[in-house]
Amino acid sequence: MPQNTPLAIALVVIGSFCFAMSAHVQHGAVGGHLEDPSQRQAMNLRSLARLLSVPRWWAGLAFMGASFLLQVAALTMAPVSVVQPVGLLAFPWSVLLAARASKTPVRGKIKVALAVTIVATLAFTVLTGVYAQSGRGLKARDIVIGALVVYVFAIAFAVMGTRGPKPWRCLFFASGGALFYGLEAALVKALIEYAQEHDWLHDPLIWGIVIALIIGSIAAGAFVQQGYATGPAEVVVGSMTVTSPVVAVLYGFLVLGEARHMGVLPIIGMIALGLCAIGGVVTLTRVHPDWQRATDDSGRTPEEPARS
Repeated sequence: MPQNTPLAIALVVIGSFCFAMSAHVQHGAVGGHLEDPSQRQAMNLRSLARLLSVPRWWAGLAFMGASFLLQVAALTMAPVSVVQPVGLLAFPWSVLLAARASKTPVRGKIKVALAVTIVATLAFTVLTGVYAQSGRGLKARDIVIGALVVYVFAIAFAVMGTRGPKPWRCLFFASGGALFYGLEAALVKALIEYAQEHDWLHDPLIWGIVIALIIGSIAAGAFVQQGYATGPAEVVVGSMTVTSPVVAVLYGFLVLGEARHMGVLPIIGMIALGLCAIGGVVTLTRVHPDWQRATDDSGRTPEEPARS
């Protein structure tokens, strides 16, 4: 398809709302089927399997599928480093949906964390939109190495989600899922670009990427469900919509060559803005009421050591 950045961005805006709806609906489905809803803890295999019989969970999956298809369509028309950051808009959507469902206002500290994340990521998107270009001349080795690096970090976050401090487990699981989702977007773009230059039907790399996409999608879905089980939907969506674009952009720059015409100053600016956006999500985690409940339950903050 021809390049059409404005249309690609419009599709991702719609997709971001679908993603927020998916999180809102599935979070409710997960919370209603935990063995002990009063305890925010990771689900076992039985609990995960039980979700397959919940119509509301499937409705959330349908919203997720719509979001994914809109994102794929956008990736055929613009670089991944432009498309993926726009998904941040799922973050404010999710906060507004949660506030509407609970009939509670969005409080001051949460507004600040929300504003910092939105402004930083939108500025990040502007920079990538100005400088990023679709890559050419992809190397199979770079695609594979980049994917393996993301897999290692995602698994590490999953381990921390299982064994780390309780108030942080939601963010850890969500970050692991976000790493996979960012990689998924980058691999879809790599698949599109690589297939244009090679005999895709008989190329083993193409089918290797397809297998990696399937495995990554399953793992990401499992991590996200665990995030819903261990914390609020807003934190999951916040992490997904910040960490995922950072991963996708880095992959697009380092592997797909989308930053080949970008100077040092824009890159430094993007790094600073990315750190600000991530800091906003971490702040949201700490000021969210679920954090306060988790620290009250444990009797100490995560920074305080356990008393023997």
